Amino acid sequence: MNSIERRELRYQRRKAKRKVDNVSIDVFCFSKVMYYADKCCKGVGYKKSTQNFKLHLFTNIATTCYNIKNNKYEVGKTYNFKINERGKIRNIDAPHIKDRLVHKVLANEVLNIYDRHFIYDNGASVKGKGFHFTIKRIKKILHHWYLKYGNNGYVINIDYSKYFENCNHNIIKIIHKKYIKDEYLIKVIEDYLFINKGLSLGIEIAQKEALMILNKFRSFC
Repeated sequence: MNSIERRELRYQRRKAKRKVDNVSIDVFCFSKVMYYADKCCKGVGYKKSTQNFKLHLFTNIATTCYNIKNNKYEVGKTYNFKINERGKIRNIDAPHIKDRLVHKVLANEVLNIYDRHFIYDNGASVKGKGFHFTIKRIKKILHHWYLKYGNNGYVINIDYSKYFENCNHNIIKIIHKKYIKDEYLIKVIEDYLFINKGLSLGIEIAQKEALMILNKFRSFC
């Protein structure tokens, strides 16, 4: 294979990748939203809001699809409460189930394009990974290091204080322009995302965005 053929192969790979990344507002079709509506209701079926939502499920889904596609959606208010997590008080903004449905569609059908850009060792908010994946990776890396270098090494543990509430909206907007081609879809995401200063804990799409901001830093670690 000569240099011209290799250049053409690289071009075709980039072209195919752009095609995969080019998500559009069509993700809000009835069948897909119905799929995620079922997931939204799991584990919270005891709540009155969930029961009311399921009582008019088809109407709620159809209305959600119509409003998103016709620029008639309105971002609802969140329910704010505090939790104590490992001795730290965290402010949680819990969206209404109708908004949570939109968040779930966006997180799994749009912002999932971030997943291929995360480093392999990232175990957060990626399908098939999580806490147990991270523990296994740490054990494997430490074992490999011990066999090669023994006890001659160290581990750096970094904790980002008040990270979510200080996430920069302008940086997120730059990320959106780079990875999401549908401008209207970007508007929908940012309307639901930028409800307060920084990012709100408790909103699913905020998890992906927060990870993507750190991704460049993690790539150098």
